[in-house]
Amino acid sequence: MAIKVLAFDLDDTLWDMRPTLIRAEQKLHEWLKSNCPRISYDPETTRSLRNEVLQEHPELKTSISELRRRVIELALQRSGYTPTESESYSHEAFEAFLQARNQVLFFDGALDAVRELTQRYLLGTLTNGNADIQRLGLSDYFSFSFSAEQVGAPKPAPNLFHAALEHTGVKAQEMIYIGDHPEFDVGAAHDVGLHTIWVNLNERAFPGEVLPDEEIGQLSDLPAAVGRIDS
Repeated sequence: MAIKVLAFDLDDTLWDMRPTLIRAEQKLHEWLKSNCPRISYDPETTRSLRNEVLQEHPELKTSISELRRRVIELALQRSGYTPTESESYSHEAFEAFLQARNQVLFFDGALDAVRELTQRYLLGTLTNGNADIQRLGLSDYFSFSFSAEQVGAPKPAPNLFHAALEHTGVKAQEMIYIGDHPEFDVGAAHDVGLHTIWVNLNERAFPGEVLPDEEIGQLSDLPAAVGRIDS
């Protein structure tokens, strides 16, 4: 059965997530220091506030963006800002975080592979995070994008994959999922019936029980790996 759709994970598949989040956290702290100097927002405090927010609003466990904003809002309130100020500043602070969170350094060969593949296949993204293809400048290449927040559950739950299949109208065997995580990407997509490509940039031994259809050690090898499945 011919392949029609390629769905991608984002963080740690097309770029390194850790330095991206570190920079975003730095920008958030810089914004808060400049605009809300009375705030107490150290790691210990934020962990405690996060637990407090989740205890009162357990539904936010799968809404990472709103959870982070609510933690900032609560930190502002506990630092003496009014409820109105806290809500307003929290939205502005989170926007500063999101802008930096979507400034990424793509892995070598990632964009070239995406540009090549979008000429032959319908491309989309499925992510547990809050990267945004519009902010990333990728909307010309990816025609659909779903996050765990949108579908109500993160991978390895099947919700994201079902959303992609429903949106595109293709059968599972007509889609390939491309990601770095053995369980959340390869195992979860396989369980739904999708083909899988494991992005293994660190030369690891595959730890999962179900092997991917293809494995690549650099993103420039992705078109060839897709071609081997779609043959």
